[in-house]
Amino acid sequence: VIERTKRTMAYVKEHEADLPPRTITVMLEKNDNFLSTASREGSNLVWHSDESKERGGGEKGASPLSYLLSSMGFCQFVHYTEHTIVSGLKLDSLQMKVSGKISMQPPRRFTDITYEVSIASPENEEAIKTLARKAADDCYVTNTLRRACTVTGIIIQNGMKIDQH
Repeated sequence: VIERTKRTMAYVKEHEADLPPRTITVMLEKNDNFLSTASREGSNLVWHSDESKERGGGEKGASPLSYLLSSMGFCQFVHYTEHTIVSGLKLDSLQMKVSGKISMQPPRRFTDITYEVSIASPENEEAIKTLARKAADDCYVTNTLRRACTVTGIIIQNGMKIDQH
């Protein structure tokens, strides 16, 4: 994983101006009540979306809004992984809490999203700030959401707030 990630990151950095857009395709199927199934084309991965029992669902999967918020965290974690591999930074733990404020009036949408990243690491504060900003700036989901609403990142290192962006 380490060598493959390093090669991929170096290739993308060297050729990013010439790389064409990629297409990701997901197939969805409506099941009973609020339950739906999704899969990524060309993959055996399958996941489900449902609603909570209080909304009439069977809790057989995360809600669509929970998936949207978690996708930002998952995407940033991919970029944290890439950048820690390339830079050699050591992280003891990495956690994220993502909260979204939604408008109940049409058009229904997220108006604000705040994510708080908690990092335990022996690395210096500047290295962690740089890492956190790179992970957010490289994240497709974060960048897409930034165009739709206010997105605020708070970075906590070893229990202390070190950055907000």
